[in-house]
Amino acid sequence: MNPVAPAAPMHESIADTVLCDAERCAGMEPGRSVSAAALYRTGKHGRGTNTQLPIPQNLQLADIDADGFSDFVQFSSNKLFVSKTDFNKTGILHLYANRPIKRVLLGDFSGGGSDQTCTITDDNALACYGVSPDRRELWWWFTQGSFLGDNEDAIVADFDNDGRDDVLVYPRGGGAYRMYSIKGSYFFNPTPSFNAGNLGTAASGLQLRAGDFNGDGRDDLMIINGYRQVIYYVSVWDGTYHTFWWAFSSASGFVGVDDQVTVARIDDNASDDFVLRNKVTGSTRFHRMDYNGGYPPAITYPGLGQISAAGNSQIFWGYMHGSLSEPGAYWRDDAMVYEQGWNGFARADARWDGSQLTYWWTYNQYAPNNHTGWASFSAKPWLLLKCKFSDIATTPQTDQFYRDLMYSALVPYWREVSYGSWDLSGSTVKDGWYTMSITNAAWSQSTVSRWDRVGYCMNAYGGSTAGYVNVIGLVNGEGDAGNHGGRVLATPNSSNSTFLAHETGHTFGWWDHSFDDTTRKNSDWSAPGEYFDYWDIMSAMAVYGFSHPQGVLAGPEMNAPYRTKQSFIPAHRQTRLVPATSYQTWRSNIAALNRPEANGPLMVRIGNDDANYYTIEYRMPSGWDQGIPRATVLVHRVTNGISVLITANGGPERLVGSTSSYPLGGRTFSVTVNAFAGAGYTADVSVTY
Repeated sequence: MNPVAPAAPMHESIADTVLCDAERCAGMEPGRSVSAAALYRTGKHGRGTNTQLPIPQNLQLADIDADGFSDFVQFSSNKLFVSKTDFNKTGILHLYANRPIKRVLLGDFSGGGSDQTCTITDDNALACYGVSPDRRELWWWFTQGSFLGDNEDAIVADFDNDGRDDVLVYPRGGGAYRMYSIKGSYFFNPTPSFNAGNLGTAASGLQLRAGDFNGDGRDDLMIINGYRQVIYYVSVWDGTYHTFWWAFSSASGFVGVDDQVTVARIDDNASDDFVLRNKVTGSTRFHRMDYNGGYPPAITYPGLGQISAAGNSQIFWGYMHGSLSEPGAYWRDDAMVYEQGWNGFARADARWDGSQLTYWWTYNQYAPNNHTGWASFSAKPWLLLKCKFSDIATTPQTDQFYRDLMYSALVPYWREVSYGSWDLSGSTVKDGWYTMSITNAAWSQSTVSRWDRVGYCMNAYGGSTAGYVNVIGLVNGEGDAGNHGGRVLATPNSSNSTFLAHETGHTFGWWDHSFDDTTRKNSDWSAPGEYFDYWDIMSAMAVYGFSHPQGVLAGPEMNAPYRTKQSFIPAHRQTRLVPATSYQTWRSNIAALNRPEANGPLMVRIGNDDANYYTIEYRMPSGWDQGIPRATVLVHRVTNGISVLITANGGPERLVGSTSSYPLGGRTFSVTVNAFAGAGYTADVSVTY
């Protein structure tokens, strides 16, 4: 699939071949074709998911884009966002799952050198994805039933030394350990020849951590029990089983009551160490996994350096400092202290100060906050009927064409426009054609309303329409097409994604079209400026579209002010600028409207009057917007809820280097476009207001 084409529905493969049985489907194996994986340092030792050790705000750290650096992974309902761990939280990609997500498992399950993403949704489906070759999308890998219960925890690591991460599962309340692995190209199955060995049966309340504590290349386990002991189990192949052998137990009380236990490479070697941080006081201790008479020895070199000592905090570890030519850069992990008082990270990188190993403070920055505020996940199913006139026997397209029109076009289109919140996948497309009791000529008479024209198709169908948003009636002859009362009518020539997205948009509540500020008219019956926002679906068919892989017109997306009508853009992703007595200047990055993983507001609003204000948005030619000519900033004026694209003063495209002025409330404000980012999907914009 062309990586810039709109994503296929998640139940369909992005690869050329789909392998399915009764319960599982698979697409393309990820990772191995991603050349960027070669950037990995040999000493990199990734850490997969530990469901006992979540970062607040639904965050995890993993290398999703195969560049060798840890990324932020965050989810909310069915939405998953990935951004870099740099100061700007540069956006990488997003994913909208079919259903709300319960768990996310991250690890190098393919052995390709980067981490894959597996979501467990509320229907207990486990779907796994790998990064696309351009590292801007997650491509579906396979789907199967989940093996992880809601009352169970999981820890991801390479326990059997095959270069692929495994998943060790155990009940929180106690019970048997189970392990799952991918040994072929697809699907988790019970790990061959696994035996819990000295682990025995899990007791209630255990804490598990994974790490290669002896440097042999396979991950071991440490367990903290109710006596606050560290119990070390070495993972081995005993000639018959992949199993765990008990190595030692520390003295009771070695782990403090308020201690958070994490695993990291502290000193400059191939063995993992463990870290005890008091979550209340911020006191942090490094330890080596040695018995030492029941008291694993402290690591005093390197010291804490500039790692944050703030109280009410937790510490997490990743690899962010890059391939530096200095001692320690090859092995050591970097610290991310999450300070809960302000929901931000204090990052400190493992560095060499010229004479010794240490940690240097890198930044303090708010944590990504896409974990909340989005519109709720809602089912929006449609009923699509195909009907013949009594005097026309031909069928314009195959049944598969119309199934694709729904499931490969309308379903993913509204999923993207709504930022994953609206789910049309429960729609029904009736195969076959129903014959109406009316000729094309009689149906076309002005005395027959559009409502009744769809009604003839519904009557020919004769079945129930309950439970659907409404009906799309497709007929096999030309004539009227559009929307009346929420019913959508389409003909062979209007059976495309753009037209149907526009008309279903009316039913969803956007009864107003979009406009520009000119006096030109699209048709004799249209108002001045109506249908001339080429970047907005509610101006269809006068829009910038593209040829969908199905061969029909598709796109564009919806503009920012109209998205806010259905609360698609959360309040925390909008910036409101209210003019005061004196002029002031605001400068920031604006996220591309179809890239919510980007750092910055998705919409900037100027003005405090809900009946009269301006908006600023950034559009990029990708996904459902791939038909627009170029990246551009757009300015709209919203009057009584109607969106008007501003073309005056050099518009409508506001490109880099432009400054435009606009009247508002007896004064003017100006918008300057400073730059478009080369990575991260943002525009640098200044507003003087």
